[in-house]
Amino acid sequence: MIGDFRRGRATLPALFALLAALALRAHVPAAVDKSLFVAVLDAAGKPVKGVTIADLLIREDGQDREIIAVKPASQPISVVVLVDTAQGRRVTDAYGTPEEYTRDIRVAVAAFAKQLLSQSPDAAIMIMEFGGAAIPVVRFTTNPADLEKAVNRLVAKPGVGSVLMEAITAANVELTARPTPRRAIVTLNLEPSDEQSREDKRIVESFKKSGAQLWSVSVQRGNLRTSKRDVVINELARITGGRRDFIVGISALAAILKGYADALAGQYEVVYKRPESNRPTQILQTGTLLQNVRLHASGFAPR
Repeated sequence: MIGDFRRGRATLPALFALLAALALRAHVPAAVDKSLFVAVLDAAGKPVKGVTIADLLIREDGQDREIIAVKPASQPISVVVLVDTAQGRRVTDAYGTPEEYTRDIRVAVAAFAKQLLSQSPDAAIMIMEFGGAAIPVVRFTTNPADLEKAVNRLVAKPGVGSVLMEAITAANVELTARPTPRRAIVTLNLEPSDEQSREDKRIVESFKKSGAQLWSVSVQRGNLRTSKRDVVINELARITGGRRDFIVGISALAAILKGYADALAGQYEVVYKRPESNRPTQILQTGTLLQNVRLHASGFAPR
């Protein structure tokens, strides 16, 4: 009996250690996997191949997160292309006749669609114009023929102003309803223009809901009439992980949009662990140990 008692005493420390470990584990929040879509571009703006876990860093609200996978994004991407059809008060002869610059816009949008679909055949593209009002030209489609027909319906609208901000918010609403979390907005507009959208405080929240990146290019001749809008677009492109470009010659528009298509098609899915919590992440930071590259990753944490 004494021997049994001694053996029982010997097992007590191990039992206490086990109970302590179980109690500690009970207080450690479970981890959930989250995915972030990231474009990694070299100095020439071309997608970088072969990015691995060791190359990237993720931090949420000041806390480093464990990356468990980095792989080429395989989910279909949904993209809304917003096209400036507001002729408005353009600089005299800056872009030639409305017919001439409409032709250049059509060529550029068609080039974007062809470039993206050649690399991501399951990409769904929606085209929306924002001359006077945000109006869908074609709903999400993967069909090149449907996109070609839509592009050929783009025409300049005389005497109307731009509603780019309104169109961006509308595009985010469309994207939020898409089944895939991989989303982007591409905008092209001519400057100077008269922005008619009222300041929409919902625009940032709409990006948080959609998780979309904003890739925006302006063809600028003369001074900006809507400098406040431009500041907003610059900031939105930055915080969503997109890009902002200015060009002078409208003939360069196609090359810029094809570069956007390459970047979006070449995205990586970065999977990382986040402790389960009811508190939403406020600040997401993505970094890299690679040299001479630029990351395009949203500052809004995946929900």
